[in-house]
This record gives sequence, structure tokens and C-alpha cells, in this order.
Amino acid sequence: MNKVESIGNWQMIILFQAFITGSSILNIQGPMIGTAQNGAWISILLINAVAFIILGLVLYLYEKYPNRSFIQYSNDLIGKPLTLIFGIPLALLLFHFTANMTYGMGQFFTTSMMRSTPLYVFHFLILMVAGLTVRAGIEVMARMFNGLLYFVIFIILLIFLLNITHYHPEFLLPVLPTGWKPVLHGAYIGFGFPYMDIMYFAMILPFMKKEKDKPFKRWMYVGLLFNGLVLAFTIIASIMILGPIALNEKFPIYQAARIIEIGEIIQRVESIFGMALIIGSYMKITMMLFIINEVVTQLFKLSDKRAFVFPNTLLVYLFSLTMYNNEVELGESGAIMETILAFFLAFVPLLIVTLRSLFKKKPS
Repeated sequence: MNKVESIGNWQMIILFQAFITGSSILNIQGPMIGTAQNGAWISILLINAVAFIILGLVLYLYEKYPNRSFIQYSNDLIGKPLTLIFGIPLALLLFHFTANMTYGMGQFFTTSMMRSTPLYVFHFLILMVAGLTVRAGIEVMARMFNGLLYFVIFIILLIFLLNITHYHPEFLLPVLPTGWKPVLHGAYIGFGFPYMDIMYFAMILPFMKKEKDKPFKRWMYVGLLFNGLVLAFTIIASIMILGPIALNEKFPIYQAARIIEIGEIIQRVESIFGMALIIGSYMKITMMLFIINEVVTQLFKLSDKRAFVFPNTLLVYLFSLTMYNNEVELGESGAIMETILAFFLAFVPLLIVTLRSLFKKKPS
């Protein structure tokens, strides 16, 4: 995980897609449908449009400072003291969000599949593997996630394809049963996860090879649009399959997988969904740990980045076991606090740094 490591443009695009789609394709449907009901797919499309602004800011700064991460060009633009003031809360925010993802993954297994297994076992295993992957470096991550992302998307599409006889389009109506307020609330939730995560990706962009590939930015925008369309599709399909039941399900896709039955050959394939959930969560948590390590080591100018991977991973592990007493507290945090924290501790600093860059000449 040295600065000499680099990956190609297409690998960076795949990492970006894995980062914003890998876990959200499995985790966003439940909270979004529960909040926005039949209008949840509108919420996703609305906040996906807003996400283009976040991506535009990130790519603008990357284009202006291609060899530097968010922390590095913040040092130049707003000074080291202010960067510390912004950077330390950002690091804590990343620890918090990564612990949330770990806790959510563990809760899925302890409530749906392996109810007798202690929560800390799942947290330890996924964080240990993620930490080892981070130590292996971003080149290894790019090669691994290329195939894993395709596998996750294939599994999700397969689940919805095998449910083709269970679709009931009438369940989609009325689209706005209680007006626009729930839809806007759903968009509010989507801002905190997954779309504010785009800003954190600014810590990874400097590892891309400096190839003269003009379509890179275009493909990043295409990838973001693809993410919005895929998430909207999974929400629409979940509602058509489960109907009103989807409002009370945290993992509608899991329930959709449970009802698959084609003769006596294909039935109860929810374990395959469990595999996809593990892989999607693993990719997202690994990249979050990588970003945490970059933020911490750059913020405090620590030379040996590898040495801090496991201490950072241990902190995430401890947070994941101590922050919440149950799944309800995690849901309340995601529905209320996550967006507020992401806005003030991530988006506002990004906006300030971007505005400052407009008044400073591009470095030669």
C-alpha cells in the first residue's frame, strides 16, 4: 500500500462501482421502502441526481490536483490547522460508518441465518479478512473486486429473474400514497448512505495511473447513473414481489429469495443471497478501511502505512461491538444521524475546499 502502487482507469471505475453499489444494492431497499413506501424508487433517483453534484466536485478537485488526495490538497488550499480541524472529525466519521456497516452485516446473520452464533464472531471474521486485503494493497483489491462485483450483480439479477412468476405490478400503486414527504425523507436517508460515500472516494483516486484517457470522467458519471438505475430496479422488483410486506422487511431481497420455488429443483436459495451480502459488505468495508488508513496516515504524516492497518481495524471492531445495543438503534442512527453527520463533517469540508480552489491558481 505504498504510493508507488497504481491501478488502471477501468480498474478505478470498477472500484468506484463496487464502492457505491457493492453493499447498497443489498442494504438500501429495506430502509428506503420502509420510509418512502411505493415512492422509494423515486427517492433513489432524486438523490442519485444530487449525487452527480458530489461526484462533479470530487472529479473537479482530482483533475486540478491529480497526484493528491483530499487530505493532501486540503493542506495546500486551507492550511494544515484547518485540515486537522476538518480531518479528525472526518476520520471519526469514517470509523463510525464502517462500524455501522459491520454491525449491519452481523445483525443480518444473527437474525436471519445463524441465530445462535455470537455477533462478535461475524464482526471479527469480516474485519480480519478486510484488514488483510487492505495490507495486500490497492492493486490486489482492484483485481479481486473486478470479478466479485460482477458476481454480486449476477446473483441479485438471478434472484429477480427466478421470481418472474411472482411479480404483481399492481403492488406499485399508488406511487405516492401519502404524498411527497416520505419520498423526500427517503432521499434524505440516501444522501448519507450510499451517495455521500462518493466524497470518501477522493482518497483513492490518486492511485490511478495517469493515462491520457479522456472518457474516464464520463465513465464515472455513467457508473453513478448505472448505480441509481440498478437500485431503483431492485426496489421496484422487491415491491412487485412482496407487496405491503416489503414495508417491514430490512432485506426484501432475502425474502424474495426465500419464496423462489421452481418445481422441486430450485427453491429456498436465500443462502446464495447470504453469499452475495457477505461479498458486497466485504468489498465496501475493505475500501472503507483503506480510506480510513489513508486519512489517518496522511493527516498525521505517518510514513509506514501498513503498520496502522490493523490498529485501525481493531478500532472499527471495538466500535461495532459497543455503539449499539440492538438493531433498532442502528436503524435510528441510519435514518436520522448518518445524513446529518455526513453533511456537516464531509460535504461541507468538500464544498469549502472546492470553493477555495477556485481562487487559487492551479499548481504547475
